[in-house]
Amino acid sequence: MGKNYYICFYPMPYKKQVMHIENSLMPFDIEKETLTRWSRRPHRHNFFELVFIEQGTGKQCINDTLVPYQGESIFLLPPYDCHSFEIESETTFVFIRFNALFFKQDKRAMMDYSQWFANLHYILSSYNRIPGDIIHSDSDRAVMISLIRSIQSEKEQNSASESVLRTNMVALLNLLLRNFENSFLEKHQDKDLQTRDLLQYIQYNLFDNSKLKTDAIADAFKLSPNYVGEYFKKKTGESLKEYILKARVNVAQSRIEYSGQSLKEIAYELGFTDASHMTKVIRKYYDDAGTSCSSLA
Repeated sequence: MGKNYYICFYPMPYKKQVMHIENSLMPFDIEKETLTRWSRRPHRHNFFELVFIEQGTGKQCINDTLVPYQGESIFLLPPYDCHSFEIESETTFVFIRFNALFFKQDKRAMMDYSQWFANLHYILSSYNRIPGDIIHSDSDRAVMISLIRSIQSEKEQNSASESVLRTNMVALLNLLLRNFENSFLEKHQDKDLQTRDLLQYIQYNLFDNSKLKTDAIADAFKLSPNYVGEYFKKKTGESLKEYILKARVNVAQSRIEYSGQSLKEIAYELGFTDASHMTKVIRKYYDDAGTSCSSLA
């Protein structure tokens, strides 16, 4: 297990603490811990981590923000977000860790979730920039807790089924997506339904150029190709091209700020021509394209 070291700029008491990248070669894992004190220093990891608080109170520290937690809180920690916990009362954590490899083709069930997770990856990474409990529906929370219990139970079996685990995780992540989308819709209540659907469509297909072509959008929303740009400008106040570019820049800047990836790696993954092109585009929207975390490795 390799470790890289970074400076993480945190509010006190975490400011400028050296922390490590926690890597995992396992596509899926689940761990339960009861703690009275969080002894790990702020760290990042190269996988998604869903954190369920069975009981206890305290604060979650993610990137540069502290937010309270309590029993039945659910957090999603995207890859490379810098995080830690402050425990106030004895807390039982359930950590579910997963990455893209876990959603490769399920040969037994003849299902391929890889593209689904590829699209979901960008949504989970970009929608969750504001830390805190991610579930805003009591009914969804109850279902998610039931799914987490089922995953725990299946994982404890001597012959745990990856198909069963994967099916439960797909249901779990779809519920997460619904809550993210509901939060997104609440922020755009002033817009009509079709406009909100169009904005969601762009977010979901943010790095699929074929889906963001004018003809593809026109076909998906029953609009004239010649009218798509004008329609978007009329409804949102900015050009379609500018909106897509800004959305991509936000994801790119977040990766630069909170990931251990090189500029070249980020540019390639997000579809920019090269690192220089990505940096130039980012500078158009940010006064300083530098990072909040500087590598010491």
